[in-house]
Amino acid sequence: GGLSLVRFICPINRGRYSKLQKIKRRNLLLLLIGLDSHPVGLGGITRLQKLLFLLGEEECLKPTDVGFAFEAYKAGPYSPELYDDLELLENLGLLEGEVTSEASEPEAEEVDHLSFDHLMGRNVEKSAEGDFDGASAADAYEERRFQLTEEGRDRVNQLLKSGEMVPVVNKIRRIKSRYGKYSLRDLLYYVYTKYPDMTTESEIREEVLRRGPRR
Repeated sequence: GGLSLVRFICPINRGRYSKLQKIKRRNLLLLLIGLDSHPVGLGGITRLQKLLFLLGEEECLKPTDVGFAFEAYKAGPYSPELYDDLELLENLGLLEGEVTSEASEPEAEEVDHLSFDHLMGRNVEKSAEGDFDGASAADAYEERRFQLTEEGRDRVNQLLKSGEMVPVVNKIRRIKSRYGKYSLRDLLYYVYTKYPDMTTESEIREEVLRRGPRR
């Protein structure tokens, strides 16, 4: 079948969800990347941004510490905290990221159409190492894959042993099951059509909506 456009909405009264949100931001990110992922990890910062956004909107799952503050930006919902957390988790040895020279499935076909220039702007400079600075990238469509290190897997396994994490894990798995297999094109189309207030600053809005989802 084609792309499902059913929108999952959190109840207005979220009080009964408070006990399910006992997870810190960086642990949430580790679980999102590590749970039920292909061994090569989870690719694309734009994809990560959108999945984190949908976790909050559709599963009422938000961290107990200072959470991800999403705002409308170049490629839709954007939280600058994601870059800080990815960098910290890499520095702690829990996560490793790699900027690849070739697009990876299932996002390869998106590169020509949702181009780097569209998402980045044309004046972004590379760092000395050749990577793109997180602040400058601003929700870039980077061909970057993230995966857990051995230490990261140990941390996730510790989290999974906690009974308190069961509802959190179930929510993450639902989001990944629902949207994890979407191409970047389909994921953006879904978010853009269901959360238009988060597309007001997008530089690719017209192109995403014009092209529509894959069939």
